[in-house]
Amino acid sequence: MFLISNQISDYQLLFNTKSIQLYLYDDNSLFDGKSTNVSDVWLKKFGREIDVISFVYGLLHSPMYKENFSNDLKKALPRIPEVKDKQKYVEVGKKLSDLHLNYEDVPAYDGVSIVFKSDNPSFRVKKMKHPKRGQLDTIIFNEDIVITDIPERAYEYVVNGKPAIEWIIDQYQVKKDKKSGIVDDPNEFSDNPKYIFNLLLSIINVSMQTMDLVESLPPLEIID
Repeated sequence: MFLISNQISDYQLLFNTKSIQLYLYDDNSLFDGKSTNVSDVWLKKFGREIDVISFVYGLLHSPMYKENFSNDLKKALPRIPEVKDKQKYVEVGKKLSDLHLNYEDVPAYDGVSIVFKSDNPSFRVKKMKHPKRGQLDTIIFNEDIVITDIPERAYEYVVNGKPAIEWIIDQYQVKKDKKSGIVDDPNEFSDNPKYIFNLLLSIINVSMQTMDLVESLPPLEIID
């Protein structure tokens, strides 16, 4: 699994995370102590550090890349080869990184429908669910709100083995620890009562846009 972040991540963000930074910082430097973490070889090929990061991010989303290097990816850091049409990978990678870093700001997907069963609906969530197993086009948000017409294609965007939408459904639910009795209530995570509702709608759109961008990547042609 790989993530992109515009913040310095904790070592245990994922299990023993390996973080590759765009810049390095030296607190003992007489000046600002900031230096690039991109080699001169790669800078000559792409010109800018951000283009190198965008290229790598785009490449890591390539289905052909993940298939061809699946065994290596399970054992070690990704091997980043030179490929034809690298500028297309930069272009798509930049769009993907912007989309994923700013996922909370992505508007709701135009195609979904919201059914309000009350004139004054509650936006608090207890446990979201589908009406029945396999009916992915509908999510029952709570007793007052149902989201329908969700494209099943949105579930093709998988993060760490599970669709991003399902992560939202699974993680944003009220849970009570049996031993301690402590209640984990995601409704308290934000002062905005619509935060979880808006987040779910955003992730549906993020998933759709991600699939569109991934499918726009060129075939993987490695330069020997």
